[in-house]
Amino acid sequence: SKMTSKATLLTVFLAISLTTSHSAIPLHNGTSPTPKQPGLATTLYLRAGFHPPAQRYFVFNSREVDFFQAWHLCASIGLRLASVNTAEDDAALKLALRAADSNQIGPWWIAGTDLGKHGHFLWITTAKPLGYRTGYTNFAPGQPDNTAGREHCVEAGWPSGTLWNDRSCDVRRRYVCEAVTSEFC
Repeated sequence: SKMTSKATLLTVFLAISLTTSHSAIPLHNGTSPTPKQPGLATTLYLRAGFHPPAQRYFVFNSREVDFFQAWHLCASIGLRLASVNTAEDDAALKLALRAADSNQIGPWWIAGTDLGKHGHFLWITTAKPLGYRTGYTNFAPGQPDNTAGREHCVEAGWPSGTLWNDRSCDVRRRYVCEAVTSEFC
């Protein structure tokens, strides 16, 4: 159909664009992506419930910036700061970390924040609450704790793996961008 052709063309364009411009390598036939630049890697997986299934890419950047710079830098290359809505998203994030050969060194900024209303975290990229529809969150035990009343942005990879923590938004961290091709169709 015309819509399927458009989605296929856009998927190919996005994959080529990410590959040539930002060294994003999608997965093919279950193989792991191979980053072309140190500190930059992606993973691709299919999300259930989309027809056709959405392709989702995580792009890691080892440059350390504050939360708002991370948000801006993702947007400046046509991506968005990553959100983690399900256990499947978290598994894909872990896969991408391994593919980045980063030794899972974090933490990394992701799109969560409670700047709009203290204690009510949402994804800054979608304005949806963390756990929207799924109830899924991945905060480390005892988190979020809003230490000194200044922690309003979410980092993944604290203290290890992909666990979340609230952190002051002006702290410099690496960051994770994402692209979901279904959003462009």
